Amino acid sequence: MPVLDTLTHALSTLVHPLQLVVAWILVHLHGALTSLGLDPAGGAGWSLAIVGLVVVVKLLLVPLVVAQVRGMRAMRLASPEIRRIQEKYRGRTDAASRDAARREQQELMTRTGANPLAGCLPVLVQAPVLFALYSVLSGIGRQTPVGALTGDLVRQADAATLLGAPLSGTLTGALGGAAGLLGVLVPAVLIVLMYAAQVLTQRLSARDNPPADPTNPLARQQGVLAFVLPAVSAVVAVGFPVGVVLYWATSSLWGLGQQLVVGRLLPSGGQEGSPAPRTSVTGSPAPEPTATPRAGGQRPQPRRGTTRRGRRG
Repeated sequence: MPVLDTLTHALSTLVHPLQLVVAWILVHLHGALTSLGLDPAGGAGWSLAIVGLVVVVKLLLVPLVVAQVRGMRAMRLASPEIRRIQEKYRGRTDAASRDAARREQQELMTRTGANPLAGCLPVLVQAPVLFALYSVLSGIGRQTPVGALTGDLVRQADAATLLGAPLSGTLTGALGGAAGLLGVLVPAVLIVLMYAAQVLTQRLSARDNPPADPTNPLARQQGVLAFVLPAVSAVVAVGFPVGVVLYWATSSLWGLGQQLVVGRLLPSGGQEGSPAPRTSVTGSPAPEPTATPRAGGQRPQPRRGTTRRGRRG
């Protein structure tokens, strides 16, 4: 499609420096693997190089993931106070009230460390990497060298296969008769693994970060998106090269394991089956409620008949 090709070319131009970095990492990982005895023209070396690229990218994203988890949990703790501010200024449409509401919410975000955009940071950083890898691997099928990925290496990678499926081929092309049974099964299994890992990751994230108000329509929408977004990714992956699908599936499996680790290292506060500890918006423990004394400062007296003397009588 001319429009899609034009858009892809424009995006490729924007991320060209990142393409050079991706190609450099792939080539050097491939070189390290071949020095260990793997066939330079074999699919194992190129496939493991793609998996190694996932490891490199994910390790670089660890600080953003930690900031994401902390920001989301701080946002959950701040949600009651945000709703209080919204109720305070509900129906007041003058500019002074809007500015006051916005200022109070900004002060609250600063005080608590809450960040509504924290959950988007790893995705926003990784998306250009995924597109750069897509461009590089798509160029392999067109015999297009990129940076350190010279013409000879491009021809090697183009001939490489993953369990019989060409790394530069797509599931759509395999279904069209361009590849055999393995050309269909390998990308199909990778897409299923990718979808399952993303759904499980979303469910674990929802369990570790329960919404402050489960009846909120936004909370129900997030539950639906936990299945819809992975399904959209699976549909899009049908037209991606097998090498990109391998990267995506490996990244999703890494995300699943990362969510399990994060859930243990950064507990959300409160164990399953028991109420979470009372926490103020600032993150410090809130004081426990005390008994209210009666008027006049007198202590509450026991009912008649409950003392030892009353029972003897």
